[in-house]
Amino acid sequence: MTTRFDNLILYDGRGGRVENCSLLIEGDRIAAVDREVRNHPAETIIDCAGLTCMPGWMQCHSHIALDGLPNMQAQIARDNSESAVMCSAVRNSLRCLKSGLVAVRDMGTAFDVSVKLRNAIRENKLLGPHLYASGRVICMTGGHGADFGIEVDGMDEARKAARGQIKRGVDLLKIMATGGGQSKGMKAGVPQLNFDEIRAVVEEAQHAGIPTAAHAQGKEGVMNCLRAGVESIEHGVTLDDEQIELMIKQGTYFCPTLMALWYVIEKGVASGIPQYVVDKCMIQSETHFDGFAKAYKAGVRILAGTDAGTPFNYQDDIKNEIFMMNKLGMSVGDAIVSLTYTPAQACHVQNKTGSIETGKWADLTFIDGDPENDLDAFGRVKMVYKLGKKVYWNECGEDRFLPVL
Repeated sequence: MTTRFDNLILYDGRGGRVENCSLLIEGDRIAAVDREVRNHPAETIIDCAGLTCMPGWMQCHSHIALDGLPNMQAQIARDNSESAVMCSAVRNSLRCLKSGLVAVRDMGTAFDVSVKLRNAIRENKLLGPHLYASGRVICMTGGHGADFGIEVDGMDEARKAARGQIKRGVDLLKIMATGGGQSKGMKAGVPQLNFDEIRAVVEEAQHAGIPTAAHAQGKEGVMNCLRAGVESIEHGVTLDDEQIELMIKQGTYFCPTLMALWYVIEKGVASGIPQYVVDKCMIQSETHFDGFAKAYKAGVRILAGTDAGTPFNYQDDIKNEIFMMNKLGMSVGDAIVSLTYTPAQACHVQNKTGSIETGKWADLTFIDGDPENDLDAFGRVKMVYKLGKKVYWNECGEDRFLPVL
């Protein structure tokens, strides 16, 4: 099956932009990209005048089984069975597709549901994005994430937990290095797993050839992760010059999840968010937005991710993270790279996807308008292709999804 898209504005995911472009896909691969491709025969030809095409977007920090309810901990307590967690995850995977996401890096689910959902999607039993699954997080006993993670104390337990998750088939290991805003009774940013425990997890991931990512806030916790070789820092509240310099030196990725803080502060206690969550996020916001701007300006590799599933932070709302990063100084072109190629690098799949290049997967997101001139275009998703198949499209204002046979 060959499909040709004509009259596109095309962003290639690596900083390039071409107008009046044509794109040819054959089966599940990109076959050609060029203005001259329009002369190539194809079984299906689509006039894309007015549309912009990009590599399929990736959400780099989601909790796919959480719905963005005001009290996140209440949902975790309520959904205390694997079937309940799976139901939310399946529903949210469709929400991801319609928001333009062809891939999602899930950063923690109870019962390792994200691993099982990923398998079902790959086997074509369910419709959903490419899912890069961490399953259960690795945390200290009673620490941040303990209600949906594996609790460890000491290097040996940390190493065993890592090996167990690798055996279960995770795509990456997620480490909870510090306290966080959503956990009651502990300070956000206080170190939890120590350097030796973090290093033990990193070593096992390196042996298995998979990435690591760490929830890390505060100076000591972030430095523990960087010195241990963690590949991606999540949240990174209170980044300073020393941390940023080390991130650049090591090529560390940074997923700032700006909207997670913003929604809590904007909605407040009156919306049903617990007071302790609001209080902690207010403190974190004093430095976080400036820290992101400083890291971006210095050249840290940025990943677009929202911490989807936290209060009012819905799975289909990646566009607002782009808006916020742009407001804080990131160019539209760099925002697109943070949503496409850099995530593919962070997931070790840049040779397969993340950019529009001949031979790569035909993972594509089409939006109405050019975001260079109209940032709101990020919110007008018209079509989503995954491995050459149109899995979502908006027709006369109605959402349409590819049936799963």
